[in-house]
Amino acid sequence: MGAKKVKISSVKRSAHLRSKKTPLSKQQQQKQKQKRDQLISKREQGQNIFSQKARKRDNLAQRKKHNKLASLGLDPLEDDNEDGDDDMLDNVADMLDGDDLALLQANKRKRKAKASGEEDPNQGQSIGLEKAYASDTKKEQEAKKIKLDLLPIKSRDGQIITRTTEVDYLPKPKQKKKKDEEQEEDSEEDEEDGETEYEDSDDDVVNDVEAASAVPVQKLISTTDLLIARQQEIERQKYRIGIICSGLLEKPEDKMRNFYALYELMDEINPASRQANLMAVRKLAIISVTEIFKDILPEYRVGQVDTKMQTLRKATLDRVTYENALLQQFKKFLQKLEQITAQVNRRGGLRTPQTVKLATVAVQCMCDLLVAHPYFNYVQNIAQLLVYMLNCNYLEMRTAVNQCFRTVFTNDKRLEMTLFIVRRINHLIKTKQNNVHVECITCLMGLNIKGVNLDAEKENELKQKKLESHRQRLLSLSKKERKRRKKLTEVNRELEETRAEENKQAKHQKLTEIIKMVFTIYFRVLKNDPTSRVLSAILEGLAEFAHVINLEFFSDLIDVLNRILEDQEELGYRERLHCVQTIFVILSGQGEVLNIDPIRFYQHFYKNMLAVQAGKNHDDFTIILRTLDEVLVKRRRNMSQQRLMAFVKRLLTGSLHLLHNGTLATLGTIKQTFQLTSVLDNLLDTDTTIGSGRYDPELDDPEYCNAASTSLYELSLLARHYHPTVRRMATHIAHGVPASGEGALPTEIGKLTSHELFTQYDSTQMAFNPTIPPLPKAGQPKLKKGKLLYIRSDFKDEYGKLLRESKLSKSKDKRTLNIDFFSALQ
Repeated sequence: MGAKKVKISSVKRSAHLRSKKTPLSKQQQQKQKQKRDQLISKREQGQNIFSQKARKRDNLAQRKKHNKLASLGLDPLEDDNEDGDDDMLDNVADMLDGDDLALLQANKRKRKAKASGEEDPNQGQSIGLEKAYASDTKKEQEAKKIKLDLLPIKSRDGQIITRTTEVDYLPKPKQKKKKDEEQEEDSEEDEEDGETEYEDSDDDVVNDVEAASAVPVQKLISTTDLLIARQQEIERQKYRIGIICSGLLEKPEDKMRNFYALYELMDEINPASRQANLMAVRKLAIISVTEIFKDILPEYRVGQVDTKMQTLRKATLDRVTYENALLQQFKKFLQKLEQITAQVNRRGGLRTPQTVKLATVAVQCMCDLLVAHPYFNYVQNIAQLLVYMLNCNYLEMRTAVNQCFRTVFTNDKRLEMTLFIVRRINHLIKTKQNNVHVECITCLMGLNIKGVNLDAEKENELKQKKLESHRQRLLSLSKKERKRRKKLTEVNRELEETRAEENKQAKHQKLTEIIKMVFTIYFRVLKNDPTSRVLSAILEGLAEFAHVINLEFFSDLIDVLNRILEDQEELGYRERLHCVQTIFVILSGQGEVLNIDPIRFYQHFYKNMLAVQAGKNHDDFTIILRTLDEVLVKRRRNMSQQRLMAFVKRLLTGSLHLLHNGTLATLGTIKQTFQLTSVLDNLLDTDTTIGSGRYDPELDDPEYCNAASTSLYELSLLARHYHPTVRRMATHIAHGVPASGEGALPTEIGKLTSHELFTQYDSTQMAFNPTIPPLPKAGQPKLKKGKLLYIRSDFKDEYGKLLRESKLSKSKDKRTLNIDFFSALQ
């Protein structure tokens, strides 16, 4: 029969599980087994452990006493006999009482006094001899000299002279020897302890026992010794930090106290050793703690759980305790980073090169934490501090924070952190009254804004009106039809929930709020401070996000930009190009309904097209490319023929001053324009009698420069360009952009847009596209032997005869060869 199953209650089961001991590790089990075997072996020998221990202690005390008596010159055996007599008297005293006991004790005292009186002279004499011997030995050592060999020298005669010198003798300090008996006694005492404590092997490293035991020696130190000691200290702290971090990563639940050792290394003065920490060690500690938190922090936000008010299971309680401890350590680390950055960001701070470098490391670590865990606790505090560091006076910190915010904007799917950062930037610019650094504006260029319609509120109002009218129609329906409509509505609602339509609406609402905040920043600067140093970044942002601007702001924005272009003469070409790009982006989208004549903006763009060349500002050609897409491609039907020809002619003229990737992008735009309209075919004709007047390339008005009276002569120069793709593209345009046949482009080149051509053929990374073929192998040229042609048919015989005669005369004379061709020919 099988075993009978007994059901127990949950209360008894939980009590049983609590009474269970935690299982021991393999190391603990092995140590207990060794201890048990040793006890069994001792019991088999038939000896009591306590009697052994007492006997060993008595033997140790007896041996010490014998050594002391022998050093004083006394006989230890006599003292042993006296001790034996004393012991015997003590045993007899136990059996006596009354007058007999008092008499026995008096005799004992007299005997001891007599023995001490006899030993005093000998003892004093031996001590005096010892002192005299020690003083004589010390004097001898002080007067003792030892010889040391020095490096030999070489005299002028070539003899090698050896040298020696005498130095004081310094005896080596005697090392204390550990007695084997004491070690055995300590080991036995440790084995007899009932409770064995298992300590971590890295505790001495964490507590820095080596530094605490080191005693500084006062002596003269050279600069080399200081550098060597500094490097040794750095290497020691590196090893220590590595041990601490590996322990934390291995089991962070049990090693939370190791954070304090790292925090001590982050301070300027180490609280444990009362010594200054090296700057390199402080940086290493900050970076190490950052990497630890990047690895062990969870991806979710830790909630606050009151363990006193709630009853939790053991596993849940351990997890909550660990998360709370981790949160406290993370908070303390952020407070230390804030103290470091406050020294260079606040008034009255200590701004030295060392503190600036340390603050740069702290800012970079906060940026890494924000990118790695954008939804954890206290991350908004990090973002708020980094927003203020975005306006500090140090370029390296501003660049790091700018790149961090761009990364967060790109990777943020919930848009919570993005909205928070944009709000804080808006508050900062408003507080500083637009007097901020450019990085506060350029970081907003990383926002991923696509498909946002700011007119959605009006559309929602129209939609609500339609729904209200639909509701009125439903009320007039019958009861059966209304019940059917109600069920259909519930099914549609469930479908929307499965498609996460509500999340999309919340995300779209946050994105709309972000856009409104960004344009609030842009319009405030344009309205209140159009001459600000951040105007260039503002115009660049408007050109980037012009497609999502509300229709109500179009006319006012165009007036403001036109005023900036005409009134500010010191405005740079880059700002002017951004203004023109913004206006044409607006007019090419929803702004087509506006009744605005853009002729003045055509003139501004035409005038600034030649400002970019193959120098420092070659990267700004992308602004011209984006504007050309709006002008020559999207608005080609709104342009006159003269204006279109003038833009193509000036664009091709400017391509001669660009690098090969800029020239290819220019030719790609011209090729696309040739394919979309047939008006430009006149520019390929070299007959200048077609147009009226003469072409004036220096005139800034494209309407009246008479571009129809010229031709695209630049194509003949580009057909001999150093880049093979430029030569092929120029030949293709010169042939009239054929789709096939002579002058046609390969498919892989013809399908590329102007922006792709500019990017793919960029050689700033020292990569030439296409790859330059290797040089051919050097070889000897093959020369063909030609035939001799003579005007006179008899000349060959005559000069042959003359050469033979001259050779005979030379053999006789044996000195020179003289030939008189003129007399011989006559």
